[in-house]
Amino acid sequence: MRMLKANVIDGEEPLSKALNMYLTSGTVAVVTSKGKYYGIIDDRNIRQGIKDASRTKSIHAAIRAPSLEEGATLDEAIRSFMAGHFKSLPVVRSGQIAGVMTRAEVMGEMVTQRVVPKTRVSALMASPLYTVDSEEELGVARTLMKKWNVHRIAVTRGTRVVGVVSTFDITSSLLKPSGRDRFMMIADITNPDMKPVHEFMRDKFIIANASDPLEDAVRKMAKENVSDVIIMEGNNPAGILSAVDVMKFVVSLISEGPVVYISGLGEDDMSFYGDIKESIKAILKKFGKTFEIGDVQVHFKKGKKMYEMNTHIDLGNNSLIVNSEGYDLKTAVDANVNEIKMLLTKKKGYARDKKRYAEGFYEGPG
Repeated sequence: MRMLKANVIDGEEPLSKALNMYLTSGTVAVVTSKGKYYGIIDDRNIRQGIKDASRTKSIHAAIRAPSLEEGATLDEAIRSFMAGHFKSLPVVRSGQIAGVMTRAEVMGEMVTQRVVPKTRVSALMASPLYTVDSEEELGVARTLMKKWNVHRIAVTRGTRVVGVVSTFDITSSLLKPSGRDRFMMIADITNPDMKPVHEFMRDKFIIANASDPLEDAVRKMAKENVSDVIIMEGNNPAGILSAVDVMKFVVSLISEGPVVYISGLGEDDMSFYGDIKESIKAILKKFGKTFEIGDVQVHFKKGKKMYEMNTHIDLGNNSLIVNSEGYDLKTAVDANVNEIKMLLTKKKGYARDKKRYAEGFYEGPG
C-alpha cells in the first residue's frame, strides 16, 4: 500500500506548529518523544481545554494512536484504523517513522484486492436515516442522538441533506484558525449546545443509492476520503453507510479466527490495543475446536480509581459475558482473560461429560 510523506514534530515543540502541519498536508502531524513515535495530531484529536496552541507542547495534545509496521497486511491496517476515528496513521520501519498511511488508501486497497463482498449497499447501511435541521441547536442534536441511540445523524436544510454530524464531531475539538498561532477550540465557546448544528457538521459527504454495489460506494469513499455515505432510495434519504461498518464487515471475512472488537480505550491506553486483542485471541484459539466462537466485543470504562472491562463472546447458540476490574489496565485485562479461560474450561468439561453420558446411555448394558 502506498505511503505519504510524514510530517514529524518533536513533542516539545508548540502545538500551533503541529496544527499548521496538519492544515498544510491534510494528513496528520506525527509526534515523537526522545526520537521515538509517541502519537498523532489532526483536526479531531485536539484535547478540550487548550486555550493557546502556541504555548502548549505538542506532546500534551497528541493521541496515542497505533502505528503500522512497513509491509503490514490489509487485515492489520484495517484493524489499526478501526481502533479509532483516524484519517491517517504513521508507518514505522525499524523503529523509525517511514511515512503515513491514509484511511482512503486502505479503503482503495480493499477494492483493489477484491475483498469487498459482492452485495448491495442496502445490506450494510444503517436505516432509517435520522436527521436534524441545520439551524437547530447542537443541544437538540445531542438529545436526539441519545434518544435514537445512534452516533451520527444527517443535517438537513429544508428537504436537502447538507452535512453529517456525529458524537465524535461534537466531543472533539473544533479546528478553526484565528490568527497565526491561535486556534479556536470548543473550550473557547461559551455553551456550545446553544450554537447551531451547522457549525459542527461535516459538509463533505457523498451519496449512493441503496441498490448500488457496495464496492462502488467503497470506491467513492476512498476517492473522496470521507467516512460516511448518505444512502438514497429514489429521491428519499434511506440510511447511512460508514467506513467503520464496511471495515468491520471486510475484516470478518478476511481474518483467521474470531474477530475481536475493542472500544472505550482512552487516548493514553490506545497503544495497548494490539496486545489486548492478541491476548484474548490466544486464549480463544485453545478452545476453537470445542466451541463455535464468533465475534468478540470488548469495552473498557475508566473511572476515577478503577478500570472496568466487559467482554462479550459469541458462542453460537449462546454467549459468554465476562466483567472484570482493576486499579490499572493490565490488572483488569489479566483478570478478564483468566476468567475467560476458567469459564471456557468448565464449559468444555461439561460438554465432554455430557457427551460421555449420552454415549453410555445409548450403548446400554453390555
